[in-house]
Amino acid sequence: MTLVLLLPHTALAGAPLEPVLSPNLRDEAQLDQYVSQLNEIYPCDWHDAHKRSGYNLYHIGNDIQVLEFSCTVGLHNLASIYIRQVNGTDEAIKPILIHRPKGQPVISPYILYNSFWDFSRNALTSFTVDRGLSDCGSFEVHRFTADGQLKLQEYRAKRTCDGKFQEPTNYQLIYYAED
Repeated sequence: MTLVLLLPHTALAGAPLEPVLSPNLRDEAQLDQYVSQLNEIYPCDWHDAHKRSGYNLYHIGNDIQVLEFSCTVGLHNLASIYIRQVNGTDEAIKPILIHRPKGQPVISPYILYNSFWDFSRNALTSFTVDRGLSDCGSFEVHRFTADGQLKLQEYRAKRTCDGKFQEPTNYQLIYYAED
């Protein structure tokens, strides 16, 4: 007897990809390998930032890893750049392009500001403070894809700086992607 199980395509999608996070790594040789690319995108003292907090490594699977380097030149926004690498291949190593909704301001297509891994969402979240009062800015949610890219899941923004603080998660919803 043979049992055949048919599953709808949506059932195969499953839960969001959950990478294994290795935080605060201190291998300066890793930084040195990418520092010129990082400086092209965001001129900063990357070595000083590395001494303070290291870098994060996300193990995606299938020999794909994403390195997260962070640095700041201002008071309010910590810039993070994500570099995708595939072990055992000659594939070019380059920063991950961050997609945002059309019509929204983009300082750099390679930077997430004030980003952190949100375990409750199983996603990388980010918020940008447009000025020191934290009364305007944007909030983003990205998930890793199986090939180590970042896919935008949610984008919220408050563009009017009115002196009234509002949690970034409560900003106006601009974009939402169904899983």
